[in-house]
Amino acid sequence: MRERSILSFAVLVIALAAGCAKKPDDAGIVTSIQSQMFSDQLLQGASLHVTSDGGVVTLTGTVPNDTAHLDAYKIATQTPGVTKVDDQIAVETARSAAPESPAATRERKSPREKRAKQEKAQPERAESAENIQPAPPAPTPAPAPAPPAPDSLPSAPAPSLLPTPAPPPPPREVEVAAGTTITIRMIDGVDSSVNNPGEIFHASLENPIVVDDDVVVPKGADVYVRLVSASSAGKFSGKSELHLELIKLESRGRSYSLVSSTYSLSGDSRGKNTAEKVGGGAALGAIIGALAGGGKGAAIGAGVGGAGGGVYQAATHGKQVRIPSETKLDFELEQPVTVTVAPRTPPPGN
Repeated sequence: MRERSILSFAVLVIALAAGCAKKPDDAGIVTSIQSQMFSDQLLQGASLHVTSDGGVVTLTGTVPNDTAHLDAYKIATQTPGVTKVDDQIAVETARSAAPESPAATRERKSPREKRAKQEKAQPERAESAENIQPAPPAPTPAPAPAPPAPDSLPSAPAPSLLPTPAPPPPPREVEVAAGTTITIRMIDGVDSSVNNPGEIFHASLENPIVVDDDVVVPKGADVYVRLVSASSAGKFSGKSELHLELIKLESRGRSYSLVSSTYSLSGDSRGKNTAEKVGGGAALGAIIGALAGGGKGAAIGAGVGGAGGGVYQAATHGKQVRIPSETKLDFELEQPVTVTVAPRTPPPGN
């Protein structure tokens, strides 16, 4: 009877450990779906909004055609962590033609009706022409007055003395050299346990890019970062890693491709921590067995404790690596990039 109570307690411990499994990360799901839609060519002209609540994803907005609609739905349903997709996307269709007005209907007649109307009107026009009396001859126009003498002609207005303003100088091209440090501030967060290689994340330029004391790209310009590789800590060993690189910069309505160094972030190794927690579970089981009377009870408790430690490790995994929103990261350009800069406006009075 006492052994049965001990086994019931062990089952309860295992159930509680399994219940602590991580719930769906709604923010990570939304970020993953949005990044895939951003890189999808069929969804470039779409206006979509993605939300997630407990793994249930809701899609709203408009897409240009049915193919883009299907692509957006497939991206959402195939994203890890999504349990259900509520599709509320509308497809843009050509507006139906407005109903034709009665006047337009009268104007749009068949050629047979128009020809019958013209043949009916011809005798009426001939009869009317017979009743028309010839018009009297037009009076002879009076001779035009002679042009005034040269002295009486008005003088031409004097030409304007204001100078014609010079056209503004054209935009100029400026090269940002390789080796330039680019500091960004993340807008989207990155998580080694949620995100996958190839996903794209939004950031903003933290410091302006300056060339020869001239700001060529202002602070706050949009920057896009790609997750090159990611590894999540295993159940009993390994460590989490994230590797990011810059891919694009947008400023003043123009887009520029970037080739940068890789930003890497690693978590702690998992091995020693796992052994300690599994061993601690076995020790706890041995204590339970001792309370049950030692001997065989101690052996049962040690086995149950070891199993509980293993369940804890499987449920919690290793320490994951995260880069939260608002984090500042530094990259270095590996290739130069040429940007278009608006001409400088001269100070007033020059």
